Amino acid sequence: MLLSSQGVATRPQSASHGDVGRSIEDAVRQSGLDWTILRPGGFNSNTYAWAESVRAQRTVAAPFGDVGLPTIDPADVAEVAAATLREDGHAGRIYELTGPALTTPRQQAEALGDALGEPIRFAELTRDEARAQMLRFMPEPVVETTLAILGEPTPAEQRVSPDVERVLGRAPRTFADWARRNTAAFR
Repeated sequence: MLLSSQGVATRPQSASHGDVGRSIEDAVRQSGLDWTILRPGGFNSNTYAWAESVRAQRTVAAPFGDVGLPTIDPADVAEVAAATLREDGHAGRIYELTGPALTTPRQQAEALGDALGEPIRFAELTRDEARAQMLRFMPEPVVETTLAILGEPTPAEQRVSPDVERVLGRAPRTFADWARRNTAAFR
């Protein structure tokens, strides 16, 4: 089983998402072994990047406040991975893993506030402000692709996949579910 990225399919021209991921996937497929590839989109846990500002100022600062993506709970990714390793019928399959609905950064901030029991202010960053912050910890090609996904997602990046439900027999967890389970990081 390989944990890959949705970007292999949605951003094939991207060196940081498509090229590297595709070459790894190709190696796995050509290995002669049984394989299953998991391609999650964005993780709900990426919002841990907001933890310090939520704890200190009850504020979330992010770009593209009203652009939604179907981010996924890492626990759902782990459960799908476990199922593909324990159960028959997954060899040679590629699963796109998303959450159950498009959720915007503004809605994520609201869900965090609901989970904490107090409002969280949302401050929208410009693309340039977000880029400058991201360049502190990410290489430039990854920043550019990430900003493109966040600000101008393709229809495929906004599609809610049925694969979590197909594999687990239940809908994926919502961002609000994730926020309720992870409030300690934001207190």
